[in-house]
Amino acid sequence: MDPTAFDNLKTVLEGAVYDADLQGRIAVVDRRDLADLARLSREYAISFQLNGVSNPPVTCTAQLSIDFAELVNERLHHHRAGCRLAVVFTMPIRRSSACAIVEGTLRTIWGKERIIRQTLSWQFPHEGGPYKNEAMVEFARLIYEENAADLPEMVPYMISSLEQLQPLSSQ
Repeated sequence: MDPTAFDNLKTVLEGAVYDADLQGRIAVVDRRDLADLARLSREYAISFQLNGVSNPPVTCTAQLSIDFAELVNERLHHHRAGCRLAVVFTMPIRRSSACAIVEGTLRTIWGKERIIRQTLSWQFPHEGGPYKNEAMVEFARLIYEENAADLPEMVPYMISSLEQLQPLSSQ
């Protein structure tokens, strides 16, 4: 059976991240390749941090996912399948007011048309922080196999985001 569009895009994304790891710019710290049998969906996530930083506080996770409808379109109807891509930056912050700076930084790097969502959480009962901030950069469209060349071009944006968010962590 031929690989799906998801498999091909996953391979390109993974290769681009590991190339940056081999160059010593980043260090891959986690990887997940999940098949959700209840929802019939797939998700691939690869997480990395800046290399050469002691205890790097910011982690970048590139997430690629495809849902059941897209998988069925590709397999049964032979239509092109689209995947969702999100880039998540996880970091500690001390004040919720730092979220505005995080958003401004990500908008400068990724552009105004991107959807940026931030979620703060903390360990109970330590309500005063530091907070765990998950800043997600979403793309308002599906990506297809013909967009595969865009994935390696995004890795420098991810690395730049890590570099610029690093000093904001624990603010």
